[in-house]
Amino acid sequence: MTGPIVAIHQPQYLPTLRYFAKAAGCDILVHLDTVQFQRRGFQNRNMVKTPHGPRLLTVPVKADRATLITDVTIADASWIDKHATTIAHAYGKAPYYSWIADEFVPLLRSGFARLADLNIATTGWVCQRLGIACRQVRASELDPVGAKGDLIIGLCKSLGAGVYYSGQGAKAYQDPVRFAAEGIELRYQAFVHPEYPQVHQELGFAPDMAAIDLIANTGPRAGDILKACTP
Repeated sequence: MTGPIVAIHQPQYLPTLRYFAKAAGCDILVHLDTVQFQRRGFQNRNMVKTPHGPRLLTVPVKADRATLITDVTIADASWIDKHATTIAHAYGKAPYYSWIADEFVPLLRSGFARLADLNIATTGWVCQRLGIACRQVRASELDPVGAKGDLIIGLCKSLGAGVYYSGQGAKAYQDPVRFAAEGIELRYQAFVHPEYPQVHQELGFAPDMAAIDLIANTGPRAGDILKACTP
């Protein structure tokens, strides 16, 4: 099938390698900001590895059950210093911590008012450092309609997709026949989490940390390590 490979995902704060492996495997990444914000999900929080083990970093937000991700506002700026301090505590001794301190942390201090803007900007920085060149668009820019399968197919069609590159968790509700009828191949991501040199080795390897963990620990090798995530 012709047409670009499209992946769709809610914008997350400090996403893990699984997220970026999907981004690396597509031509267009759609930030699905037109669905409801998920409380206690990963849209405003994720994990970093500290000397005391994995630590959850959470961005405080103003949102209720009906708030769309694009409309979620950041509650205040008090989290920024806390996150910067925790990240320094976590990765201050990592070989490439300077990349985080000099480039990533200043991005956190850019004065974002909305969560989606923060997430998409920081995701863009990680993509750049990992050598991921996919085009990134927001679902809110594409005027999507419908829900679940209808929404996904509509977004794919609006981008002329030949392939929809999906996470494994969506198998339960996606119908490959419907995608095929629209001329779209449904392809599922295969993901194998890599192990790499990681600070605080006495604690053992901690998978599923924020992708900045890989960058701080491996620097220019991070992109090649990421490619091994999807066989």
